[in-house]
Formats: sequence, structure tokens, C-alpha cells
Amino acid sequence: MAARISADINAFLGQPHVAALATVRPDGRPHVAPVWFDFDGSEFTVSTFRGAQKLETVSHKAFAALSVLTQEPPYRNVIVEGTARIGSPPDSVWRERLAAYHLGDHAGRVYVQETADWDVIAIHIRPLRWTSTGFAES
Repeated sequence: MAARISADINAFLGQPHVAALATVRPDGRPHVAPVWFDFDGSEFTVSTFRGAQKLETVSHKAFAALSVLTQEPPYRNVIVEGTARIGSPPDSVWRERLAAYHLGDHAGRVYVQETADWDVIAIHIRPLRWTSTGFAES
């Protein structure tokens, strides 16, 4: 069971940050990719193209880490390590909500319309370990 997180960290994760998703390739080399994420309070969800390296690494070794950080001072970050599993293709409602969150309502709708034929699939990360910097309870 994942540790309970502070209200500050939960609020931070509810803001539109880009995260770095880290996985391990079959040969042991790291793979890191920028991703948009959704956090429902217990699990992170990202999406990727079917056939992408991150999908292959998760299917090989079911662990991943996410690093979510600010780009300006005061610097804050949350790093999550956890189990990862491949899910189903995300529906257009989820994709539009996430795109609108990062791009704004109109641009988010346009983005989803223009990418409707993309073959994407969800990756779910269930946190096992949390570390953070720059928060009251860090």
C-alpha cells in the first residue's frame, strides 16, 4: 500500500506539470521520457504510442519511476517509484481532459481531434516509495 501523501504534495500533483518517466530496458540501460500524467490519488496514468520504448520496458520489467518537478524557483519535486502495468487504450474523454489541462480547453480539444487516430495505450504506475523536496513535510 502506498504511503499517504501530504495535502501540499497532492495539490502539486494536481497542477499541469510534465513528468520524466524512467524505466529499465531489457539490457539494463535506463530509459527516460517526458510524459503528461494523471494522478487519481492512488495511481498515476500516462499514455504512450503502442510500440514505444517505454511500453516495451514496462512489459519487460513492471517497475517505473516518475519525477515531477518545477522549472522555476522555489524548486520542488516529487519522485515516485512503483509498480507499472500496461492498461487499455485511453478513451477520448480522458485524453481531452488531460490535453485541456496542459494546453487549455480549445487547444486540448483540437489536439485530441487531430490525434484521434493515434494508437495509444495507458501505463499505470502504483506508487511504492515517495520522496520529495521543497514541501513543508519533506
